Amino acid sequence: MERSRQQILYQFLPGNTFDYSDKRGIWQVNRLETTDASSQVDREYIVDRVFARAKNWDGREQGFTSSNPSHYDFAAPKEVRARPFPTTFYCTSCQKAHGYYSADDLSGKNQALKCQRSGCNGDLKQYQFASVHSCGEIRRLYPQKCPEHGDQHIILDTQDSQRAQNFKWRCNICGWDTRVSYYQNCGCDYVPPAYEDDPDEDKMYTTVHRAGSTYYPHYLTTVNLHTSGIGHLRGSEDGSRKALAKHLRLTDSPLQAVDMNEGIEGAEIDDDRKIEVYQTEPGVDSLDEAEDWLREHGEIDSQTVGEVITELIDLDAGENAEEMTDAGDELLQYVLSLEELTAHTIDELEEDARNEGFPQKADKISTYTDDLERLGFRDVRVIEDFPVQTFVYGYTRGGREEDEARLNAFSQNASSGDGTPIFVDTSETEATQFDLDPAAVLLWLAVNIPGTSDEDAVRGSITLPSLPENPEKGDIERAQAAIEDLSETEQWAFLLNPLDPVDQYGRFDTTTDDTVEGQVTKYVFEMLHTLSHILLKQASTISGFDRTNLSEFLFPRALSLVIYTNNREEFNIGGMTTMVEQQLDELLGQAKAHGNECMMDPVCSQRDGACLSCLHVSEISCSYFNQVLCRDYLFGSRPNTDRSIEGFWRL
Repeated sequence: MERSRQQILYQFLPGNTFDYSDKRGIWQVNRLETTDASSQVDREYIVDRVFARAKNWDGREQGFTSSNPSHYDFAAPKEVRARPFPTTFYCTSCQKAHGYYSADDLSGKNQALKCQRSGCNGDLKQYQFASVHSCGEIRRLYPQKCPEHGDQHIILDTQDSQRAQNFKWRCNICGWDTRVSYYQNCGCDYVPPAYEDDPDEDKMYTTVHRAGSTYYPHYLTTVNLHTSGIGHLRGSEDGSRKALAKHLRLTDSPLQAVDMNEGIEGAEIDDDRKIEVYQTEPGVDSLDEAEDWLREHGEIDSQTVGEVITELIDLDAGENAEEMTDAGDELLQYVLSLEELTAHTIDELEEDARNEGFPQKADKISTYTDDLERLGFRDVRVIEDFPVQTFVYGYTRGGREEDEARLNAFSQNASSGDGTPIFVDTSETEATQFDLDPAAVLLWLAVNIPGTSDEDAVRGSITLPSLPENPEKGDIERAQAAIEDLSETEQWAFLLNPLDPVDQYGRFDTTTDDTVEGQVTKYVFEMLHTLSHILLKQASTISGFDRTNLSEFLFPRALSLVIYTNNREEFNIGGMTTMVEQQLDELLGQAKAHGNECMMDPVCSQRDGACLSCLHVSEISCSYFNQVLCRDYLFGSRPNTDRSIEGFWRL
């Protein structure tokens, strides 16, 4: 079998089972042959994130014993080694069950896979069932023996059911039977927090080996700062402040050269007054000295970059700089996408088309501006070399949540290197980046969250205008004007202060109902994530990209999302550029017209407003396992729901 590295990272990891092609049975991965990828990654940063995640895992962790980067093997998969599993078979002729302890036992006793009941010699085929436990254990089915006839005539009687708890082992001679051990004891002493009150509920259970609950890979995705030369800024307050300065539009300097002591003029300098000082004040011998004189005498309102950040941004700094560094890391990745990568905005694509002698293409691209403004976008850009990295650091069985299962690191024997493996996929790929207009998002927040106008409830010094419960058009227009009177720096400051992290399982770090901070985080993230899924689905429909070959990356604090290709065979063929140049209007139009359609309505709308029919995509494509999605945030709540959300696209 030949599979892409991306497929290996999601479907062919150590411990996972898979159906071998050409009907060669069911196998289990026991090892990946790998190459060393440590030079391609920021090892300390990744290990810090993985180790913190493992140590904070409620259900306990297994195998994460050190936070020292040298104790981990950053491994790029090259080949997959696997062996047959489960090793329990049935004869396709007489149905007799055959059980073997291991693949080696099978190879030594019955390599030909023929029925060993006297007089049969039929072909053997594997049962597709396995038993799993939340500790990470997986086992085969164990055929039972008839008290009178032993195991020579034992078959698995499914009783025409798909549910393993209805299965029986039955003797084909006398009819003796016993239930398959659907629930059984693993033999370990592990009980996840979710079952501490009722440990009997946490037993092994039997299911089809390919069921999602048998194996959940745990991974993180990040933009690769290592090769860009700004990776050293990661995880530090200094790097965070530089990223904030760039994002708040406080400096035109390159990221590396941002100076917190750089002056920012709060008002335009009166040239006539500068000349007057130059002509009249003793010791002032140039216009530059005249400007310094005006600043010293308070006639020019000046602040440094650092002072503006301190004044506007209310994030924990100093010794407890976790909020600052979390925000800074995300913004560093976003700034990289603007400053370091080969990207083309809509205006640049239009200019390139005209310069290359394609006026009709240029005219079409020029019409996209109205579509973007109408739907609340500030800009769209095509990126030729989006440097995305995926790291898989462990797995769980039976559940993926912190209180449902133990988080297991991969065995040190599961890769070619030394240390605990963290499997890596690093690539530069085509992407399309969509940036929302902060003013449009602030207006939407003001309409939906009344507390955003309360200076005692809002984090930071900026508040939004107050609106009545059911605002009319005039109310909204006045609020919009007030928001547009804020500087762009102030608009971003309001958004940056309350936004908290959301982990890959779709859980917020803050209570989302009780505080303005929590509500803003929930509204912004769920709206952006929902928008990402709608655009990803529509991009697949109109561009020809297979949906599983597209993935998302979110920058919530920058109101930005990226749709990128994850299939090596489609890299750098210009598909994203072509889609944006020729079909952006269709993409946006289809997203608006059909994004709220769901064949499961009204049930879907009455529940979460997100399901497989409308918003869910492959877990290869979604960084958050299809959590925290709801169409209401874009299209508004329907009358038959218990939610009351004004949709971003309805304003």
